[in-house]
Parts: sequence; structure tokens; C-alpha cells
Amino acid sequence: MRFKAQLRYHARPLVAGAAAALAGLGLWAAFSPEADPVGIPLSTIPFYQLPFGPDAKGTDRPFFPSLLQTATGLLSDPARLPSSAECATCHQQEFTEWTASLHAVADRDLIYEAAVEANEDSVHNPEQGRFCEGCHAPNEMLAGRVNRFTSVAPADALTEGVACISCHTAVHADPERGNGAVTLAYNRAEAERDGPQGAALVADPRAHRAAYGAQDTTALMKSADLCGACHVEIYDHTMTRASTPQTVQSTYQEWRDSWYARNDVTCQDCHMAADPAAQVMALRRGETADPERYSHRFVGANHVMTDTSLGDVLTILRGGILPGMNGETTNATLVEQARQTEAFLRTAAGLELRSVIRTDSGIVVSIAVQNLGAGHNLPTGVNDQKHMWLEVILSDGAGRTLFRSGGTAERLGVEDPEAVTWIEHFLDMDGERISDHMTFDTAAVVWVRDPIPARGEQVVSYDVALPQPAQGALHMQARLLYRVALPDLVYSSLRRNFPLPPFTLAELSVDLPEAKN
Repeated sequence: MRFKAQLRYHARPLVAGAAAALAGLGLWAAFSPEADPVGIPLSTIPFYQLPFGPDAKGTDRPFFPSLLQTATGLLSDPARLPSSAECATCHQQEFTEWTASLHAVADRDLIYEAAVEANEDSVHNPEQGRFCEGCHAPNEMLAGRVNRFTSVAPADALTEGVACISCHTAVHADPERGNGAVTLAYNRAEAERDGPQGAALVADPRAHRAAYGAQDTTALMKSADLCGACHVEIYDHTMTRASTPQTVQSTYQEWRDSWYARNDVTCQDCHMAADPAAQVMALRRGETADPERYSHRFVGANHVMTDTSLGDVLTILRGGILPGMNGETTNATLVEQARQTEAFLRTAAGLELRSVIRTDSGIVVSIAVQNLGAGHNLPTGVNDQKHMWLEVILSDGAGRTLFRSGGTAERLGVEDPEAVTWIEHFLDMDGERISDHMTFDTAAVVWVRDPIPARGEQVVSYDVALPQPAQGALHMQARLLYRVALPDLVYSSLRRNFPLPPFTLAELSVDLPEAKN
């Protein structure tokens, strides 16, 4: 019997058998007994320290000073927490996008890890590091692994930063309180592991959807509240030297009070757009339609941690290769991440010459620094490290430099104390500046210059004394430069002078018109 005839002969029983098998799997999945409640009581983790004591009601605070919580009040079993690499079995594109993000390496980032250890050492209290890890390492936190005595076994899921389950099991967020004020229902993820897997899950994915796509979670994942719970940071006496609350990061409130919030444009609409730069440019034109597709790249402002030209150094900085990836696939997705990050950053700002006024000794030049595309302040985040400044160079017709401010000095405020800089300073108990992000030593936070609100601008003026006579027409070049961290932080963390190149957010090059009195 020829092959085609054999196929026709056996096709009907093969199809019937496959249908019966799938139906059987579906029935087993539907009627299998529900898993028992899951979770690990705090008391069963040996040597788990609670140095901050109970709250005002006498309830234990296992993750304080982070405000992260579990939905059940129990901790998680790391052996039952799925890693993001497992999610890739069915969600490969989303997984690959996520691996290039800062979320994926939030707890693996070498500089971050060293900074946390330095802060813990400064107060001789490893448990105080929970303040940081609540947002950077929720899997480790909820498994009870952030402790001076590590008595919880390792697992792949605990090596990831903000992982799939970190958002897909969120049930509550309080962005006004910040400091990681998120409640995660990891019990759903653990219970789902006891249910159908593999082919049975494909046959009946209802339990999987209930674990990771529950109505409360789905609504929260569409809301800026979820982002805001970690992108608001407030220091107080419980974890720092501050006697009164010091708002260090207010990205959520900046968005909340902006044109973007009033027009229902959320964090996700920009940072999760498949083409973030195109989405921002559409918003700049007043077009508020949602992106056609949402990506899991979470494109942000850290261009250094996607710079593949660094080679193996980048791999080291990012804490190695994530589970489920290899060097080739990691490099490929990082190349795209870098392209999107740089294009995204270029949509944020603009420079515009506003006026040129003659004085007895020279001219006054005014430049508008514009926040054109960010849905929050510019800069935003923890701005003792992330900062921007204005470089202005004035030259005459012969090419002689007559005036310069800013530049790419490695330590702004030392080489050029007059530079126009948007940065906040952490101050210690003596009022001295802290430049290496020693959070727990911080007593006060002050802005050198207020950041620029969404769709706002600041006009900066330079009073320039000119030689008499200047040769020919005057020319001005200006650049708005951005850097993700100060060299002091990198040196303190890595004990090496690792260059952090600035990124040019906006440029202006003009021949100055005849100055007017």
C-alpha cells in the first residue's frame, strides 16, 4: 500500500485517538482535586531576623523597611516558583524581550549589588538591605532569602530581578507610599505548579490563566499604580539618617500631575510600546492612541547597561547570562534594546535659542531647555546619580572659543562648579555631600536645580563677557548631556575608574543674530 493510501487509511483512527487523548487530558485537568493552600510560615525559616520589630498592631513585618507584602502573609517555596525561563516555553518573544531589560537584571546588576552591600555594611545590618531588594529582588525577598543567615535553598527564579511572576501575580499597589508597596500573590504561582503542566496545561489552560491573568492582576498591570509603587522612593528615620521624610524619587507623582495622566497615557504606553520612540513622537503631536503592541523590553534611560560595544564587560556588569539564554541570543536582543533605548532618549528633550541681548561688557544668551517627550520630570528617578547638564560653547568667526560652560567633566561641580546641572545631592548628618549613593547615611536630599516637568521648560541665561573686538559673527553650540551615574558610585562599587560616557539628549548649533540692546 502506497504512503498516501496508508495515510488515508489510518487518518480517521489517528485523529479520533488524538481527540480522545486531548479530551481525557482536559477532563483530568478539569476534575483533578484543587491543590492545598501553599506557602511557608515565617517561623519555619531558620534564623530569619526581624530587626525592625512588629508594626503598631503587633503584626510581624518580614520584609520591612521595604513595603512589599505577600497576599497570604506566608513566604514562598523557591522550589515551586517558576523562573521566567520556564515561561519562555510558550512565551518566547516576551521572554527574550524581557531578558534585555533592566527589570531582568535588577538584582544581578554588579554596581547595584555592590552598592547594597556597602549600605548594609555601613549600618552593620544586612536585613536593612530589604529596603532595596523589595523592588530589585522580589523573588528572593518573598522566599526569605534576604537575611544575614541564608537558610533558603537557591533556585533559578531567585536569580532574576523583576521577573514574570513579579507583575503577573500583583494584586495591590500603593504608589503614594512607594518603597515597594506591592502585594504579590505568589501563592497562585505555587498552586498552579501543582496543577496540570505540559500537554495537560495546553489542553486546559484555565488554571494557568487564573494564576497569571486574574481580573485584579490584569487591571493592575494596565495601571501606572503598579509602576509607581517602586518608582516612588521616600527616605525616613527607619532606614536612613533623615529625621523627616525625604522624597528621593517621585516619578509616579510627576506623571500623575501631568498632561499624560489627564489623557490616560500610562507608563506602559511609552515604556512598553513595541516602538517606544515612535509612540513618544506621536504623543508629542497630541495623538494619544494606545500602541498597537506592548513589548516586555521596558525601555528606559540606562543606555550603558545595553551598550554591546562594551563586550564581555557588559555581560559582567549585567551579572552574567540569564537562565534560558546564551551569549548569542543575549547579544542579539541587547543590540535591539540599545537601538530602542537611544532612539527613546532622543525623543525626550529639546533646546531652543530664545534671546540674545547686548550688554556693556558682552551679551546675554538665553536658551530654553524643553521637556518634550518624557511623561514625568526631566531628569527623573533617583537623581543623586542620574543627572543632566548643559554644555554651551561660544566662538567667534575665527573659531576662537570665547566662552565655555559645562563640558563632559567626569565630576561635575568640581571641574566646573558654574555648570547648569540638574541633579539632587544626598547630604549626611554634617551637611556634606554623599556622591556614592550611601542611602542609609543620607540625612537630607536637596535639588541643585529643579527638574523640568512634563511638557515644561526652563530658560537658562548666560552673561558672557566678550573681548573687544570679537572677530566676525558669533556662533553658539549647546548640548544637553545625560549620565546614568557618577563615577564615584562606579569606583566605590567596582574599585576601578570605569568610564561612563554621557548621552546627548539634544543639540543646538546656531549663528547668533546681531545682539539687541
